[in-house]
Amino acid sequence: MKNIPTCLIFVALFFGPMAWSQSQPIVVDSLTGSKAGLKALLQYKKVTGDHLEVLQIGDSHIQPGGMTEPLAYLLQKEFGDGGYGLAFPFQVAQTNGHGAYQTFSNMSWKTSKVIQENPAMPVGISGYTIHNSSPEATITWEFDSLVSGNEVQWVKIFHASILDSNYHFQLVNDQNETAQRIAALSTPHATVFYFPHPTYVFELRHEQFYEKQKSSTIYGVYVSNGQKGARISSVGVNGATYKHYSQNVLFRNQLETLNPDLVILSLGTNEAFQSNFDDTLFFDEVLNLVQMIQSIESHPVVILSTPPAVSIRKSSGKKGYYAPNPTVPLVRAVILDVAQRLQIPVYDLYSAMGGANSMKNWSQLGMTDKRQIHFSPKGYKILGESMSKAIQPQIPYPIIK
Repeated sequence: MKNIPTCLIFVALFFGPMAWSQSQPIVVDSLTGSKAGLKALLQYKKVTGDHLEVLQIGDSHIQPGGMTEPLAYLLQKEFGDGGYGLAFPFQVAQTNGHGAYQTFSNMSWKTSKVIQENPAMPVGISGYTIHNSSPEATITWEFDSLVSGNEVQWVKIFHASILDSNYHFQLVNDQNETAQRIAALSTPHATVFYFPHPTYVFELRHEQFYEKQKSSTIYGVYVSNGQKGARISSVGVNGATYKHYSQNVLFRNQLETLNPDLVILSLGTNEAFQSNFDDTLFFDEVLNLVQMIQSIESHPVVILSTPPAVSIRKSSGKKGYYAPNPTVPLVRAVILDVAQRLQIPVYDLYSAMGGANSMKNWSQLGMTDKRQIHFSPKGYKILGESMSKAIQPQIPYPIIK
């Protein structure tokens, strides 16, 4: 081996970390505001070993599920893995979904979503609704069997009333085992099933017991592995705003049945693209959703998140270019104001990723789409890890007995 000059070794050691830091964005973890309620919740769950139910609600940044995964990893490592949580059949609804599972159907389904002004069907816990008139229609779920905790033993289906026109349901796994319908835990609007053995694959089928049963309307599907621990679900709808969720009574009612302990609101991007953005009106919309969530029986801790520093397209002559969206700082200011007034924590994603001009930097590193609005899977993972690292200090150390 040839001798390497000492000066070159020094240069490599000094600039090596800088070169690495420039290969991915620098993120500053930032959880501000009053954390007392969050700390008390996590302390209580640590001491008692009770189940921890977490839900992240958002827009197109949340719908793919990737931004929620790092938080799920952290909390399930700390509190135990209770299973996957909400698992809506996004592919059957012909939209993008989570990477942890895939869904398939033998037929096409009609779809409604929470962002529609007058949806053809009511929309519930998932922000989407699917509908089919054929009793022969099926839906299959396939979970990634390589991921620990993804096995399914309990399934809850949110649906239209079986006392009205909705079919009954049957679940069968890939071993041809039929799940038991648990009548004591079911209602006309939600049916609970139990598989005798954990499974990664199951199929939903329909049963027509009465002549008036004419269709199947599904609002959401919730799965667990039957173990104590944490379940971290995400509800994201492309184009969603605070107002879309807060005005939806069925969403609120079905959210209450989940008994969430912690709800994270990751919204605000779509409001930043409204041409008539009104900060006073937006303040009321944020406040309405937070207070609606706080009013449910479980009285969950709420964390707000500011939107990312997305860009907006501008033009100079015949050329187009992307610049920081000037409305995002206004949206951020309102969210911070609501958090301060209600004394709840806020994850400042806007600042964490670098502030006003940061989206351009993320784009140059290949972490965004061409419009500099959405992130790559790696980009979402980095942002999700940043949020989980910001929350982690609020988790108490194990209690020594």
